[in-house]
Amino acid sequence: MSIKTYVKIINKSVWRDLTSISRYKGRLVGRFLETGIMLAGFLLIGGVFNFSVGTITVTGLKETDVFLFMASGVALNVFSSISTWAPWRRVNEDIYFGTLESVFVTPASRHAYLLSASISEAIINSIFFIPLYVLMLALVGKLTDFRAILLTLLTALIAVISLVAIGIFFAMLGMVFRQTGAIINVLHELIQFLCGAYLPVQSFVNINTIGGPILKYLAMLFPYTYTFDLMRAFLIGDSFVTLLPIWAEFIVIIMSTLLYLILAKVLLKTAEKKAKRTGLSIL
Repeated sequence: MSIKTYVKIINKSVWRDLTSISRYKGRLVGRFLETGIMLAGFLLIGGVFNFSVGTITVTGLKETDVFLFMASGVALNVFSSISTWAPWRRVNEDIYFGTLESVFVTPASRHAYLLSASISEAIINSIFFIPLYVLMLALVGKLTDFRAILLTLLTALIAVISLVAIGIFFAMLGMVFRQTGAIINVLHELIQFLCGAYLPVQSFVNINTIGGPILKYLAMLFPYTYTFDLMRAFLIGDSFVTLLPIWAEFIVIIMSTLLYLILAKVLLKTAEKKAKRTGLSIL
């Protein structure tokens, strides 16, 4: 399939999703309210609680950086559905309505079909990211710091790309194994809390001498963990202690993103072989 056709499939699918979301404005209003309530809640938490001495020691954060830390987590976390619900929902709905078979009996690219759901979600979520991003820059006084703006936007872009790769992998899990909603929900919660959206991964070692390091290294298996880490490093500055050297975190994100794409490719081939062997009814 030519690149032109591949891009055309993505464009058509993304346009369909954006048209659909514009018709159901309640979802957008609900997301804005949810984000606003979370920020207000974290503002209250930041006014009541400070980071512990142990957390300050291993992260380099100030004890009063609670709200900034939480706000940066909310900002990047708006993209988390790219890797979980968006692609899985696309596959699950098409399985339910019996339209997934058409994807397999036409020459249309299955990769483009899966990729379009994540791209649509990324565009929609950018609406929520921008005001949160501006708020974070204002909090640290970097609204005119073009280096910080460039690096943090680069981090957000890398986060989206890595999440798209994970999203395609999760979508293939839904296609091959069906009824994976509970698993996807667990993974979504892991992304929110284990990967450092609202808790410093560095401070896990203070929880327990055995369990803490295990949790830390488990979190370091996800590329999303490093995007949170990089975002805070570029916002807060040199005082923030990253999990790995910054250059190493970029390499880990790139390599793990490629790994998820390869795994998704393997699962897609598995689904295609299964469909050819037992019929499209398995989809």
